[in-house]
Amino acid sequence: MNESMRNEIAAFRFGLIAPIVQRQLQPGERYALLKEIAQQRYTIPGSEKNTVSVRSLERYLQAYEAEKFEGLKPQVREKRGSLQNHDPEVLKRAIELRKELASRSVEQVIRILELEKAVPVGVMKPRTLSRYFQDMGWSKKDLYHAVKKEFRQFEHNTPNDCWQADTQHTLYLPDPKNPEKRKKAYLIAIIDDHSRRIMHAEFFMEERYPRLERCVQKAVVKYGVPNLFFCDNGSVYSAKQFHIMCARMGTKLIHAKPYSPESKGKIEKFFQYVDSSFTGEANLLINQGKLTSLKQLNDYLRSWLEAYDNRVHRSTKQTPKKRYETQMEHTRHLPAELLKDIFLWEEERTVRKTAIIELEGNQYDVDSSLRGKRIKIRYNPFDLSMVQVWKDDERFENAKPAELRNQSHSKLPEDPDSSLTHGGVSNFLEQLKKQQEEEKRKQVGTTSFAKLKDKQTGGNEVC
Repeated sequence: MNESMRNEIAAFRFGLIAPIVQRQLQPGERYALLKEIAQQRYTIPGSEKNTVSVRSLERYLQAYEAEKFEGLKPQVREKRGSLQNHDPEVLKRAIELRKELASRSVEQVIRILELEKAVPVGVMKPRTLSRYFQDMGWSKKDLYHAVKKEFRQFEHNTPNDCWQADTQHTLYLPDPKNPEKRKKAYLIAIIDDHSRRIMHAEFFMEERYPRLERCVQKAVVKYGVPNLFFCDNGSVYSAKQFHIMCARMGTKLIHAKPYSPESKGKIEKFFQYVDSSFTGEANLLINQGKLTSLKQLNDYLRSWLEAYDNRVHRSTKQTPKKRYETQMEHTRHLPAELLKDIFLWEEERTVRKTAIIELEGNQYDVDSSLRGKRIKIRYNPFDLSMVQVWKDDERFENAKPAELRNQSHSKLPEDPDSSLTHGGVSNFLEQLKKQQEEEKRKQVGTTSFAKLKDKQTGGNEVC
């Protein structure tokens, strides 16, 4: 089982036990909740089963208490069967054929591979390929099993218990590369379910995963960590890295059922308010030539959000700011150093016989004992000079750049604000860590982000 699947299974297991680890329960309440969770049906990554026993849930809880997220990963076992004898490109092609037509049987996939001369006739066995599809989450049950709706429409009782997020595209800005043309601007927004406060909202010129991660980073740094994160099934919200990141924060990620906008009612209501009181004004300024850049648009949005934050909400009869701050003692915060590790990207690499790995055109020297082995690397996409090396949950010495051609990851979108492409968010976390350390020296025992003053982070905001 590869590291990506182990992470996916660990994230699923955390989702099961999240309602327990996030609350203080009496023994009787805890067991009753375990039984309720065990009675549900699930789509389990890498498994044909759809239920989890109470005993398994108790085992997950023990593992999480002992080793947090890492304890929830399945143990590494030697691979069975003869998959290792097959070319990885052949297995990749098998997955493509299954994705192309979900109704294809394992036997049909093998027959196509044989006709394409990707494998000799009779070499690949149906049972072996079937097990591979199960391990990779592409069995027929994975494809067709309906995911139980986990979200109920009600108001959460405390701030940060649940955040909702979505993307809206209603504005067109002059294209930075061709001002005579217009280019769509995407608004990513995260709202707190209880208070209706906007945890973070920002416009971008494209909808890609690094943009979502950036919004979540800034929301978490400022307001703490949510217990639940509710979003749709768009590609940016379904990225495996996002699943892992949420699980490492202790946040349960829930996706809305397709074609059910009512389940995201609060964020949809917010977007309606954006359309009625922000979009028209912004379009007027754009047409008058007074609003021409993404930075100007986000400056305008930030001022508008400040007014929104202090406006009495029709449903709650309170301002979002006041309603959020009334119960801030319930919010959960993480140290800046831990957040830095949580937001690192992960990939797998096979170490060359020369003890070298490649990342984004860069070459790195790694521990010679890892020659020929499959490892996991973790890195900050804004700064590729530092790459962590892991093997079977053991951390080795960082990879040393032998040839550093690219300082940042190619998947990071271009941005007119150069501070973003030079690690603006990472630097923000670095400075926040220093501020925490200074705060500790001033107030013994103070470790919460909630006690940091707003003015400490204001100068680090980037648009």
